[in-house]
Amino acid sequence: MLRKIAPGLTFSILWASGAVAVKFGIRSADALMLASIRFILTGIIFCPYFLYIKKERFWPYKSEWKSIFIYGILCTTLTLGTFFAAQAYSSAGISMLFIAVAPLLIALLSSIVLKRKLTRYEIAGMVIAFSGLVLTSAAALPNASIKPLGILLLLIYITAYALSSVYFSTIKLQMKNSVFNVWQVFIGGIVLLPFCPLFGQAHISRFDANLVLVLLWLIFILSFIANQLWLYLIGVDPVAAGTWLYLTPVFGYAYGYFILGEPITIWSILGAILVVIGLVFSKRKEVV
Repeated sequence: MLRKIAPGLTFSILWASGAVAVKFGIRSADALMLASIRFILTGIIFCPYFLYIKKERFWPYKSEWKSIFIYGILCTTLTLGTFFAAQAYSSAGISMLFIAVAPLLIALLSSIVLKRKLTRYEIAGMVIAFSGLVLTSAAALPNASIKPLGILLLLIYITAYALSSVYFSTIKLQMKNSVFNVWQVFIGGIVLLPFCPLFGQAHISRFDANLVLVLLWLIFILSFIANQLWLYLIGVDPVAAGTWLYLTPVFGYAYGYFILGEPITIWSILGAILVVIGLVFSKRKEVV
């Protein structure tokens, strides 16, 4: 049982740490510029690793470039890029609700494109987990705010996230997932870079130890390890993978409390309990 849940649980724990890392990172650089540098450096750093240490095929075949570009733009540029950009135009509570919608959209697209039938336990589990995140966001909603551009960016975020997850399940890779991941992150970062000045987030205020440490965490832990886990999860089952996204805000609140000293409300605790119940429920198997 532990072996089955370990990849998803590890992904949620690691992915949630990104929010804390970014909060430290923006002390030294604008969020969107931080994201673009992270993605581009991932490709630069891991290229020699695969070429000279692992001695694996790193350069894609001509037929593989299309998949790399499509997935890189969907998953890295549009998903992560728009979410970073949206934070300047929307409050955390609203962003949390959009995060909760992403797994539902993944499940919907999987049922349409991949003909993946949802079980009653998966449907019930997602509803319970979704309700938990709505409850978790409840305390922030009275003071929540969002601008029209924020709504547009977050809509692009959840749509791209769902499309990228389903798209990856349809492609047949000849290269290893780890190599594909490095390439798609690098391409996504290159495409994202011109948008930094467009959103007024193209500055590095200071190059210091804080920036270096944050980038190391974002590159090695998130862009490589966490992304690798995500590719594995959606390669097995995008619907099941999507349910783990419900858990990332819960860990995010915990990190905020213990690391940043942010308050946790009773709604956050009750919502977290519902999310866990929903996840457990969604993993149940149908009895024929």
